[in-house]
Amino acid sequence: MAGRRPGNLAAEVTTFVGRAEEVASGVRLLASAHPVTVTGPAGVGKSRLALRIAGTVARRFRDGLWHAELSPLPSEQAAGDGGRDAVAATVAGIMGLDVPPRARDVARALSDRRALILLDTCDHVPRSAARLVEALLAEAPRVRVLATTRTPLGTAGERVLRLAPLPVTGPANAAVTLFAHRAEAVDPDFAPVPEVAEICRRLDGLPLAIELAAARMRSLSARDLLARLDDGFALLAHPGEAPLPRHRDLRAAIAWSHDLCDEPQRALWEALAALPGPFDTRTATGLAGEAAALLPSLVERSIVLADPGTGGYRLPEPYRWYALERRGAAYAPAAGAPHAGMTDPEAGTPRIAVPVTEALSARELQIAELIAEGRSNPQIAAHLLIAKRTVDAHVRNILAKGALASRTQVAAWIAERDKWSGR
Repeated sequence: MAGRRPGNLAAEVTTFVGRAEEVASGVRLLASAHPVTVTGPAGVGKSRLALRIAGTVARRFRDGLWHAELSPLPSEQAAGDGGRDAVAATVAGIMGLDVPPRARDVARALSDRRALILLDTCDHVPRSAARLVEALLAEAPRVRVLATTRTPLGTAGERVLRLAPLPVTGPANAAVTLFAHRAEAVDPDFAPVPEVAEICRRLDGLPLAIELAAARMRSLSARDLLARLDDGFALLAHPGEAPLPRHRDLRAAIAWSHDLCDEPQRALWEALAALPGPFDTRTATGLAGEAAALLPSLVERSIVLADPGTGGYRLPEPYRWYALERRGAAYAPAAGAPHAGMTDPEAGTPRIAVPVTEALSARELQIAELIAEGRSNPQIAAHLLIAKRTVDAHVRNILAKGALASRTQVAAWIAERDKWSGR
């Protein structure tokens, strides 16, 4: 009987949904000697994809698959020079290498190995990770490296596999399928309903957000869950234990991205939160002035998502929630064509409308705009797939926050906002 293949890669404990093209791309990229880095926003499923890719190519590596979970390491900023070989030391530890925990020594010890090393969560130790990768390229030609991080490592020959949120369009999209699988785990009688598609759309297809929301199906209906998404992150925390802190709380996962930005990048991120939909470079410049020049750096950090097809950008909705929470205010959409945030060439430079007396949530603002269109509460409920009583409660909040006396005044406020912003 053949011996057990070396390595420490854990078996998958939940179903893997979608991502067939991304898995195939990762498998193909690992066929070369180049390091492969999976990038994408917090909660998009980088680690899960990397684990699936690694499991798929297991037969190629007689010396095993090795998973180095790097999130427990202190950041390079905190560790200083003492952290320059922290990643190498971690790999030496999991592989049982009896060598000094330095990148070059670890790489030389692996010179005759045929193994795959997964460097998982390099965000806070990018230089230390890159140092080990460069040493492996020089000393261990049959070792392959697969890394996950929000920003590419920048090593020689690096191949970047950018991971986007799950698609949320179509009747049987991967986001809805993921929600259904996770909901069935807590409620065996769960059956998909139309509200699930809207929940996934509101969560922008981010797998971690979808999984955390689905876990609430133990005690909530899909309709109630959709209505409570207006509470933002309060609902999106793991109700039990999760293996890693970053999988327990969506706010914490996004906050880590915020911490890794510098102050100008954070300021631009918070400014872009005023745009609830797609936007272009001109809109960002009109909103943030010269600071918009930092937009590519937010794309590189997987905070803003770029659409190569349209040349536009978008801030995933949970990232927008986080920025609005930090600003302590809700803003109206930028002026422009019917999809908020994309510049209408005839409209001139867009501006942001003045916030009302107290911050409106994104849902309240949406309902206020529907009121301005002349829709009744039952019509709004049908349009948004939520209960009429939920709409009634939102309307009461809008009136109170805006110090408004009637729906007519809500419509007048929206009209004034649009006039002010040049709509």
